[in-house]
Amino acid sequence: MMKTIYLTPPTRWIGKLTKARLLPNGPVREIAAHGVPQEVAEFAAYGARINILEAEITGPSAGRAAPRGPGQTTLNLMDTTTAQTLSAAIAGGGQAEIHVQAAAQKRGHPSGEHMWLPLGVDDRFICEPGVKHRKWYLSKSPTALTKAQIAGDAGVAESVVTAQWLLTRPQYGGTEQTAINANMHEMLRTGIGVNGRSDHWFLERGYDYTNLDWGGFGGQDELHPVKVAAWGTGADPVVRIWSNSVMLPYSVVQDVKAVRMYAGNHQSLQAWFGYGAIYDHIDVGYSVDFQWTTFFTIREATILSAYKDFPLKIDNGKWLANGNHVAGVYAFETDSILIDSCEIDHPGWKDGYDYNGDATMPHPVSKYSHCVYLQTGTLDVTVRYCLLSRAAAGGFQMRSGLQAEGNLMVDNNVQAAINSFSGQDQFNNFLDNVAFSAGYRRVAYEEGGFNWGYDVKGPQSSMVGNVIAHRANPDDPAEMAAKPNGSWAYGVNLEFPHLVEDTQAWKWSTSVPARNVEGIDPVVLDQTTIQRFTGIKLGKTFGTIPELVAHVAAASSIGNIVREAVRWTKDRFGTPIPSRTTPADLVFYPDPRIEGFRWDNRYNWSTKDLPGANIADTVDLGGNFVRFGNTNADIAALESNGGLLDVVSGKLEIGALSDAAEMIIRKAGQVWVGASDQPLSVEAVGGRLALEGAASNLDLYAGGQAQALLGPNCTVLVGKSLVVSGQRARVGWDGTGTAALTIGGKLEFRRGVEVTTSDGGQEKIRFVYKHIGQQVTGSISGFTGRVAAVERASGRAETYKVWFDDVVGTPQAGDVFTVQPLRKPDGTETKHNITIGSVNSMGVTPLQPFRSGSVGDGLTDPTVTATVTLASTAQIVIPAGLPSQDLTGPGVTVVNEGATLPGGVTLTGGKLIYTAA
Repeated sequence: MMKTIYLTPPTRWIGKLTKARLLPNGPVREIAAHGVPQEVAEFAAYGARINILEAEITGPSAGRAAPRGPGQTTLNLMDTTTAQTLSAAIAGGGQAEIHVQAAAQKRGHPSGEHMWLPLGVDDRFICEPGVKHRKWYLSKSPTALTKAQIAGDAGVAESVVTAQWLLTRPQYGGTEQTAINANMHEMLRTGIGVNGRSDHWFLERGYDYTNLDWGGFGGQDELHPVKVAAWGTGADPVVRIWSNSVMLPYSVVQDVKAVRMYAGNHQSLQAWFGYGAIYDHIDVGYSVDFQWTTFFTIREATILSAYKDFPLKIDNGKWLANGNHVAGVYAFETDSILIDSCEIDHPGWKDGYDYNGDATMPHPVSKYSHCVYLQTGTLDVTVRYCLLSRAAAGGFQMRSGLQAEGNLMVDNNVQAAINSFSGQDQFNNFLDNVAFSAGYRRVAYEEGGFNWGYDVKGPQSSMVGNVIAHRANPDDPAEMAAKPNGSWAYGVNLEFPHLVEDTQAWKWSTSVPARNVEGIDPVVLDQTTIQRFTGIKLGKTFGTIPELVAHVAAASSIGNIVREAVRWTKDRFGTPIPSRTTPADLVFYPDPRIEGFRWDNRYNWSTKDLPGANIADTVDLGGNFVRFGNTNADIAALESNGGLLDVVSGKLEIGALSDAAEMIIRKAGQVWVGASDQPLSVEAVGGRLALEGAASNLDLYAGGQAQALLGPNCTVLVGKSLVVSGQRARVGWDGTGTAALTIGGKLEFRRGVEVTTSDGGQEKIRFVYKHIGQQVTGSISGFTGRVAAVERASGRAETYKVWFDDVVGTPQAGDVFTVQPLRKPDGTETKHNITIGSVNSMGVTPLQPFRSGSVGDGLTDPTVTATVTLASTAQIVIPAGLPSQDLTGPGVTVVNEGATLPGGVTLTGGKLIYTAA
């Protein structure tokens, strides 16, 4: 375990000079020895990591300090990457000097920022209807409605049945019973404007829809994506998803089969230049290809045929190894990818191949084909709860760092090759993974490793809680004879030192057959095989690996079976993963061995499981920075103790706040809070804040594409603010009944501006999406603001719109602003500059009821009426340059109890109106 080293006991001072190392293998420093009292104690810490100091310190000059327990402090130095000396105060008196070592990996830990939405009872992601929404049921059945039949039913000419005409007539194609013929898809795609729409497209099962073009589709925002899914019975609909089609922004694809062959060629499911999309419960006919894609999730997918049926390239009558390679999932220059609960089997080879690679025989193995192949420049990756099996080469091949948790690796030639050597990438965190059965597939050339276990290398890589066992099935003498040994001492490559490595091993290699299994019955370990686990699932003593693969593929949930297998293995190895159903009080204790900030990492919690296992769970952040995402949780109460909660995806439901809470909500994050009289401070630039009960002490900034539902009774006290920024945020109420908002502090409106650009197309637009919520400055006008939203105005983003909020000054045509850079493998970054083509509109969204998509079926317009009371202490703040507009909308009545209104603002008929001078 990495431990921050203090040079003296916390109660003693340092005096006379001596020499020592502050970090293991670190440089020798002159320091003070015990003896002469001084006012400074010295400590050591790692940059870009969580550190535990054996002293109680406060106010560090960089980073974030949180009390951990008697005599300890958690020091978060995630944003401190260079070598430097920090200062801090020590409780009880005295000062601390904290000598920070430069980050071992320039880009720190994988961020844990991934696209995730609430899950329905069917275990599918819930896609809410947005402002522009319709359901479309399509079919290739002969009973599906044609244009002629629709025209006849409506009593109009067939020429009248256009996309725009159908858009407002959901009686045609709006239900399964009124499904329309799929040959109208192209008319609809080109006729209704599919950018910025949250339409749900349902394809009848049992038919092939590979001729349908999904290019140009994109949803409203993360919570209101466009959805492509299935209806009816039979085999899942077959689709073709290629180049920059439906994976473009804000899309969810569910319950379809991606075509294997198209026009005589193998067809990957391609996700290029995408942002904020999900593939959910899909069957991939060939392989998945992520390139230049951001904030993307693939979950509960089967990828079982990632091999070639014929060679693409032949060399002297043989399959060319580097040219016919295939990965189950491949990624390049892609970030924020989550691969969750997927089954990837048999990539890169086909049964019956020739050892010498005869091109007339099936696809042979090579060192280039893996289950998951993440190339250089692929950052912020999480892979969890996947079955990765029988790869030609690696279960994993990773070049830039990742977080891998709870995966089951079976019979791969290399179970995991996770390497990030340069120090310019990210840390490797390898947690609770299990591997069985050494792959022994051989070939005459370009063979690569075989019988390899865990090859996890890179500065300060962490391996925690992993198991590797049984290179061969001990119940099968023939297999034991065919696999005489496994790699390395106990299946783990120790060529590079790890920050921590506690792998448990049993009979992987002959040189060290057992490791970290003291006190466990050898008979139990001998019977902990993947064949016996498969037998349990199939109701017999033993099962085979092909039977396991088939069973998992047919199951309703891949992830559930993988989690069960990992738990079963770790239980028998004496290191169980807690399984709790009773309520608990969970405290966030960042684990310095790993990343130390993720809510969805069980090692960061006092119970070593996740909050929400029981609805009565309570959570204490312990003063720490905590990132919530990639999960959904419903808890009884949240205590922050000065902590900061960063909610980037998923839905967190909180019954009550136990003390003052500070939150950031962005991207796909949602926070729902019950009644509370505790102070709640929220910066929302995306996602949703929903107040379900009375909130008596709110301080809220709402910008970007955020939704803020203010609940039945909300109060902004003196010294606090309600800020509504830009044209895309929505602040107000949804549903029925009545609501009240009392402003005792500040009600502030900040100007938004919409612009159009034709700069960079699909290559640059993803970096503009990544910049939502962050500052920009105009090169000519000098305007400042934050990117609020992005939407394509053309199919491949040749032209797209950008909204800014918090705008000061006025953008102009020709202004250049800079957004997120491309992070290159050598540690450098390439800036992306965007030139404004035209300035379209400016203003701010009124405070009003709105259809959020989250109430009931999401389609009913709200009837709630709200009263906004301006106390005598209230301040209304209007930005310079705001055009005349209403500040409150229909359904809102404003009552002024003595507040002084600024110039240009009037209260007319219960409505706040601003008139520009």
